Amino acid sequence: MDKLFFLLIAVGLAYAVGCMGRSRKIGFWLAFIISLLNVIVGLIVVLCSKKLDSVESNT
Repeated sequence: MDKLFFLLIAVGLAYAVGCMGRSRKIGFWLAFIISLLNVIVGLIVVLCSKKLDSVESNT
């Protein structure tokens, strides 16, 4: 039962890092997959990747 609990926590953290990757060039899926392997490494990769160019409105 403990292994399932820790697996759910790991997948949840990987999902959170993947969501952070949405606004970066790395994207959700690559950030999620890297975070499944190691959450800390995934977080570092996401934070080091460039942000997507935001579209500014002229209104």
